[in-house]
Amino acid sequence: MKTKTELYTNERQIILDKLFEILNINEENNTFFLGDLDNNETKQNQILELESDIRKYFVCGNWACFTNHTIKRKVLSIIKNLINAMNYNIISKRKLIINKNNRYHDTIYYLIKNNSI
Repeated sequence: MKTKTELYTNERQIILDKLFEILNINEENNTFFLGDLDNNETKQNQILELESDIRKYFVCGNWACFTNHTIKRKVLSIIKNLINAMNYNIISKRKLIINKNNRYHDTIYYLIKNNSI
């Protein structure tokens, strides 16, 4: 019997492409900022709309975003699990940013790398 990975290769890639489009990930840009994601409900809702397709095409029964109802950032958990399932690495980094008033604030950004390259 074939696994979901073998059966739904194209569908899984389409979902990953949709996620990358939502996060504005492409060949020139492989990062996204947690603050941007936290402050953008439209992006969050677009990612949550992928949930039924993710459940259909991925083995996700043990993903924390689908088993733990008290998870703090469900959208981020979906992103991390989906990216890992598609053979990509997601690396978190901290960055100090200066705003208009010359005040510093710390933010987290995520770097996405393809494992097959």
